Amino acid sequence: MPAAATTADLHQSSRAAAASLPPRGRWLDIIAVGVLAGSMAGWAGAWHWLLDLTTHFRWYWLMLSVGGLATCLRWRRPTAVACFALAAVMNARDLLPYWLPRSADPPTATAGDDRRVFVISMNVHRVNDDATAAVAYLRDRQPDVVAVLEVDADWATALDGLADLFPHRLIRPRNDNFGIALLSRWPLDDVEVVAFCETGFPSILATVRRPAGGFRFIATHPYPPFNARCTDQLVAHLDGVAEAAATATLPCIVAGDFNAAPWSRPYRRLVAKSGLADSALGRGVQPTWHAHLPAPRIPIDHVLVPADATVLRREVGPDIGSDHFPVEAEIVLPP
Repeated sequence: MPAAATTADLHQSSRAAAASLPPRGRWLDIIAVGVLAGSMAGWAGAWHWLLDLTTHFRWYWLMLSVGGLATCLRWRRPTAVACFALAAVMNARDLLPYWLPRSADPPTATAGDDRRVFVISMNVHRVNDDATAAVAYLRDRQPDVVAVLEVDADWATALDGLADLFPHRLIRPRNDNFGIALLSRWPLDDVEVVAFCETGFPSILATVRRPAGGFRFIATHPYPPFNARCTDQLVAHLDGVAEAAATATLPCIVAGDFNAAPWSRPYRRLVAKSGLADSALGRGVQPTWHAHLPAPRIPIDHVLVPADATVLRREVGPDIGSDHFPVEAEIVLPP
């Protein structure tokens, strides 16, 4: 009997010691609540700019929630399962349009269609003082129209060296990160350099006169959302872009570094007001920044097209020495 009592006492003591320490699974509950809170925060993005920033990481929230659910197979925590599952559903809802085909029907247009337009948007990173890779990239791809961001005087000189490929161009270099250029192999008409908000950062609007019919092109680069005022300027800038696109009398393409992921409030406002569609829909999430870090990488460089355009190809380009990867889109515009 004394031996049995001693054994019972030891078991009781072990249980008491275990109860005094946080169970392993409890940390899983805490992480799950955090992932769910981060996933939900973006819904309140209109209240505070920091909350809206969480939407840029939808892909990461989804990976964390799926990984958390897998971990719950080892430690069965009902609270963690519920939070991870809800977060996974919320994030998948926003991400699925980028993985699901836009239409079950095969595209009616082909790469040989004379209405095809090959667009590249590339932020060259002003402090990148070696234009060799970017110039070689454009010569290799030979796009029809290019939006170039963060153009300074040295980059303007390098782009002028592409006059044989792009005889029609407008280059507006600046000493900050908001110089901009539009390069085209087709003539440009009705060219405007517009500041859509108080920052005064330029966007280029032009009618591209291709043989199969003209289209409107907007190259743009708003201020990043560093704080509340910058976020307001970003929203105002993209609202101006949306109005210009919505009032265009020709099919419109918008390209550039938007400093906004597709799930952020400024971006959603732009798409809703302009009536344009993300060329990446149905082709997966394609992160473009930061090119030299494994994470975070988020999609903030975009090519928007008319909702009834056919996107033949949409990909992220190679490393050109910038902190952004370029974006390539081959589009067949509506008549």
